[in-house]
Amino acid sequence: MRDFVQELRHALRMLAKHPGFTAVALLTLALGISANTAIFSVVNAVLFAPLPYAEPDRLVMVWGLSPNQSRQTVAPANFLDWRAQSDSFEGLAAFSHVSFSLAGDGTPELVRGASVSANFFQVLGTPAALGATFQPASGSGSAWQTVVLSHGLWRRRFGGDPGVLGRTVRLNDVSYEVVGIMPERFEWPTIAPSHASASEPPQLWVPAIHRDIPQLGPDTAQDTSAWRDGNYLRVVGRLKPGVTAEGATRAMETIAGRLALEYPETNAKSGIRLVPLREQLVGNVQAVLWVLLAAVGLVLVIACANVANLFLARASARRQELTVRLALGASRWQLMRQLLTESVVLALAAGALGLLLALWGMDALLTLVPPELPRLGAVGMDGRVLAFTLLTSLGTGVFFGLVPALKASTPDLNGVLRQGGGGRFSGGHRSRSALVVGEVALAVVLLISAGLLLRSLWRMQSVELGFRSEGMLTWRVSLPATQYPDDARQSALFQQLLERVEALPGVKSAGAISDLPLGGNDIWRVLEREGEPPATPGDERSVGFQVVTPGYFRTLGIPLRQGRDVTPTDRAGTQRVVLVNETLARGVWPGEAPLGQRIRLGSEPDAPWLTVIGVVGDVRQGGALQETRPEVYVPALQETFHFIQFAARADGDPTRLVAGVREAVAALDSNLPISQVRTMEEAVASVMARPRFLSTLVALFAAVALLLAGVGLSGVIAYTARQRTQELGIRMALGARPGDVLRLVLGSGMRLALAGVGLGLVGAWAATRAMASQLYGVSATDPLTFGSLALAVVVVTLLATWLPARRATRVDPLVAMRGE
Repeated sequence: MRDFVQELRHALRMLAKHPGFTAVALLTLALGISANTAIFSVVNAVLFAPLPYAEPDRLVMVWGLSPNQSRQTVAPANFLDWRAQSDSFEGLAAFSHVSFSLAGDGTPELVRGASVSANFFQVLGTPAALGATFQPASGSGSAWQTVVLSHGLWRRRFGGDPGVLGRTVRLNDVSYEVVGIMPERFEWPTIAPSHASASEPPQLWVPAIHRDIPQLGPDTAQDTSAWRDGNYLRVVGRLKPGVTAEGATRAMETIAGRLALEYPETNAKSGIRLVPLREQLVGNVQAVLWVLLAAVGLVLVIACANVANLFLARASARRQELTVRLALGASRWQLMRQLLTESVVLALAAGALGLLLALWGMDALLTLVPPELPRLGAVGMDGRVLAFTLLTSLGTGVFFGLVPALKASTPDLNGVLRQGGGGRFSGGHRSRSALVVGEVALAVVLLISAGLLLRSLWRMQSVELGFRSEGMLTWRVSLPATQYPDDARQSALFQQLLERVEALPGVKSAGAISDLPLGGNDIWRVLEREGEPPATPGDERSVGFQVVTPGYFRTLGIPLRQGRDVTPTDRAGTQRVVLVNETLARGVWPGEAPLGQRIRLGSEPDAPWLTVIGVVGDVRQGGALQETRPEVYVPALQETFHFIQFAARADGDPTRLVAGVREAVAALDSNLPISQVRTMEEAVASVMARPRFLSTLVALFAAVALLLAGVGLSGVIAYTARQRTQELGIRMALGARPGDVLRLVLGSGMRLALAGVGLGLVGAWAATRAMASQLYGVSATDPLTFGSLALAVVVVTLLATWLPARRATRVDPLVAMRGE
């Protein structure tokens, strides 16, 4: 212990003795450690931090499988059969995402909520922080008119007043009694079948009961044949202790097979898939986070290599001191231990500074993080992040200190003593060169990865979405069914609102649709073509379903390819009509004229036949990453929705319309909330947020890595030139010209650079294939990207060696030889 304290004091004295060296090394490491800490805090929150539920590893999502093996939501009757027949779960709970118009206690607002089975919170194992959650009897009599609030909504809307328990709130113009407040850490994100989306998590929960669906509680009657066709429920289950997800899947597949035989009209060719809850929440975000963590880790490795080079140069300057200590009886292990202590002390100090920088930069990082990333509320400095920073700092200290310690502890004893300190450590130059080659190679890997991601982002942004986003304001209106129970009242309000909006100053045109592009809804209907026999169960043709108003296509700039647009005359009581997009027209009527053809939507035998009156251009409803789907558009005056999304094209800045739009809605119904008010350009940007986040950070890390590699190479060339001062002086005395010396030194540097570029190309070939899933429209081994960026690295390294090479040409031969 005494030796350790003595070595620690000596290390502190040596670092304080050279403040310039210490400051450069400290700042270099602190920046690398802070970046790693900040990125790991996000990775930790998303991938490692425990979920806010009891024993979350036993929670799974249970999805139905369509005939093409894609995940889908579940029909209520199937859910009840699963719950009755399965013995793999302690409990199965169902929920569906619902939006509520919350009135009273302030301005009306649209609140994201969930309709859940009575055992939902029991399955999750999370009791209420105040009050109680739903009981198994919820749904009987008036007990279903109860609501549980999230902690955030309770604090924001009701000021955190405990007296809200027992009070009544109005949801969709229906009274609900507040019975519970959930804990602050509890959240239940919006969950889609294909991946997790953390946007707009539910802020309140109500018992699952609808006008046509009985309560989904344990006491539900088992006569479920009348409501097996509608898939809209999401199911979460808690496995029994000792039951694995694989075992439960096999048991559930047996149940699915039994239901397919019993109900072939709805369950044929369907299946079941279980997904662990954490995997469901993380979705395809996991690959993005691992790419980022690997990229920032490479930056830290390059920073360590630079500091190792600094320590090698400093050890060379201390060679006489270390040699004398060896001559006086110090062991090689003692010298190594002393030098490693210095490096570890420096690294720990850099870790502390890096932690402070990470805390300071966390807010800036979160502004770049796409909001769809799950569990962003859990990002912070917990014990796991602190342990990561500590271990990173210790590992960094050992990593950059080990090679200098090994070299410095084996000096040329006879040479140093004979030359009075002029000897050098064996292999020191080779070690510094090897470190620089590694730095350049890692910089090449990062730079090519960033180049591919940036090209991929550019390709995404270049994809034609099928509409014009500039100058357009969008918003959503939801109508409570109790206030607007029939189509006539809904149609009247939508039409009046459009008339008021179109009359606003600066509005060119306005329209509405059930689901705007990038709006997040996903409504499908089964399509039957006239003259074709009905499809067998499981083989139906599904198409995207939209309800539109006159003026919608003109407002969004969607071209009309054939026929005519929707007009105000297409209303109830007239011929039922429909427009289709080009993808549907090509798929359903290849080589035929679609105009005048008739189709039917839905599997009900009494569904009306619709006449095709027009074909419109394709729209990428989900953004550049999703292919165009077949879609149909029916007039809003012939089939309305309780929710609809509006768009208004402005002559100038569309945000100037916000106040006028709110006034127009309030003038028609002061209790009617509007939501999702944003420009269409903001909607497009939100879809691109994840690839932009990844490419921006990797590009930033690559630039830092290239800068560090250039600095490291320049330092090695300068050090080598100083070591060869006598040689260069002799060459110039014998007639060598400055250009000859310049080429000699540049050649030395470029050999290192080219070796690093060659290794980097090999590493990039392997690394970019691993991140192929994050690329769009560009190959993971794109030769243009590889070649151009490798050339860019060569140019940068050439510039990095130019200054020390130019300095070497100014050596005075007489001074050089006199110095030796």
